[in-house]
Order: sequence, then structure tokens, then C-alpha cells
Amino acid sequence: MSFELKTIELSRGRLSYHVGGTGQPVVYLHAAGGVMLTEPLKALTANHTVYAPICPGFDGTEGNESLKTVRDWAAMVAEFAEKLVGPRFDVIGSSFGSWSALWLAAEHPKMVDHLVLGVPAGFRFEGKGGLPADPEERFKALYAHPQKIKSTPKSPDVMANNGKTYERLANNIQVDEALSERLPSIEAVTLILLGTEDKVVPAEAGAHLKRNIPTSQRAFIFDAAHSIEVDQPERTLRLWTDFLKRGPGYVLNQGPDAA
Repeated sequence: MSFELKTIELSRGRLSYHVGGTGQPVVYLHAAGGVMLTEPLKALTANHTVYAPICPGFDGTEGNESLKTVRDWAAMVAEFAEKLVGPRFDVIGSSFGSWSALWLAAEHPKMVDHLVLGVPAGFRFEGKGGLPADPEERFKALYAHPQKIKSTPKSPDVMANNGKTYERLANNIQVDEALSERLPSIEAVTLILLGTEDKVVPAEAGAHLKRNIPTSQRAFIFDAAHSIEVDQPERTLRLWTDFLKRGPGYVLNQGPDAA
């Protein structure tokens, strides 16, 4: 099923979003590269209504200077969800989107039912991880299998503005200590997904989240770098759908941390 691009007026300003599908609502929060309508995300619309809000300043949208932190962006997502999605929904994040999703779950625990944290940013202990400055090395760090990319490439100007907006919101934070203190209060059943070849998000980030989020499970996607949805779309979709269907049963009964 295809996605539609729409806009909504919120108290902080205009927000653009993609929406598609029918069924249990899922809010998808994008990575620092902007929204990528990946194959697993498209497939998810078969049984879910998927909402993918675009953080202002990303993907050619107008910037919003009132958003100064990742926490601010999560607050805008909460208002968006309250007005459009419903009182309770599932959330899937990717990298920067997982960082945002964690703030959303911490600040609005009754909103978030299932929480999927794909390659979560915001916890680079001892400065480990991160994207290389060199464009060629950066591309290699993102994709183990770039031949699987099916989305239309974004223009250099769009990508540059995406990067600037991310850097402004991230504020050069390596470890979000304020969020780290809130992790034990998260009520959502949580799945942490990491790529076995990912050098951008260190393994310590997943371990830290697993230790501190009460009902959580960690799984590794074999032969995937940072862009797990592109590198291993079938495995990613299977983990998403199994987790969203089984919830606490998935977390409590899952076997080895591998996929």
C-alpha cells in the first residue's frame, strides 16, 4: 500500500507526515537521514496504519526554531499523536528516531504500547561509534548491502539540511544522561534491534538500554550495518511483526539474542 503525504497544524507549528495502511496504529520516527519508506515499512501497512511524521527541517520541510532538543521533537510527536493517531499506539524508531521514541515513551508512558528501538542513537559511551565525515566511508558505515536500496535518493541540499537539523537537535550529546535516568520508568514493552555489522551505534548502547528498561529484549540482525531495514528487510519485518503481535510474550520467551 502506498503512503500519502499530509500536513497538520500543531501548537508548535506545521508538521508534515506520511500515512498509509489500515489497522493498529504505528508511529514511525525517522533517522537523521530523514524518512526512508523502506520495504519493511511499506509491508507493515498491510496490517497497521503507519504514521511517519517528518521532523521540521528534514526532507525539505520548513525548519522550526522552537524545537531545540530531541526532547522537544518528542513533545511535538506526542501532540501529533494525541490529535491524529489515538490515545495508545505502537512506536518504531530508527537511530535518531529511536532516541526520539525513548523520550516519547518516558514522557508519555500511557501513550506507547509496544516500542521498537532500531539502532538507537543517544548513547555513544566513551565516544564510540558515530558516522565518519568522509562521504564514502559514511556510506559504507550505513549500508552493508547498498544494492538493496530501493528508495529515490535525496538531493544533496536536502541531505545537508537534514544533517544540520539533526546536529542542532542533538546538541553534540554523546550520552543523553537525562534520558538515561528516565529509562527505568518506561512502561512500554520494548524490543532493541542492532545490526551485527553496525559500527555507528556501539553494542554498549543496546546493553545499556536492555539493563535499564524494565520489560525489554535485545536482538541482533545478522549481516546488517546501521541501516537494518535496507540491509535485511525480511528479517527486520519479521521481528517487527512478531513483536507487535506477541508483545510481552515475545520479550519473556525469546531465545538467543540473534535473528
